[in-house]
Amino acid sequence: LASWAGLCPGSYESAGIKKSSRITQGNKYLKHALTISGMIAGHSKDPAFSSLYNRVSQRGSKMKAVIACAHKILRIVYKLLKTHQTYEAARALGMRQHP
Repeated sequence: LASWAGLCPGSYESAGIKKSSRITQGNKYLKHALTISGMIAGHSKDPAFSSLYNRVSQRGSKMKAVIACAHKILRIVYKLLKTHQTYEAARALGMRQHP
């Protein structure tokens, strides 16, 4: 799904040397909508997305952080539609409660 949406990170490696990678081409309408949503989510007060945005933007560019947030939104939406559950911020943060 991420590849079809155009949010899958490309990986180019030759002789053990990693070269610059770009995101894949995909559905331009979905990619645009998710990128804008990722930008908004990265600057929001939701700790799941703001912490991801801050972590990735410190390592690299701000646009990589936006794409990482958009990719996370896509994965969350897919999981919610597949399992028919509601969004829970604690699960998005990775804090799962074990029974």
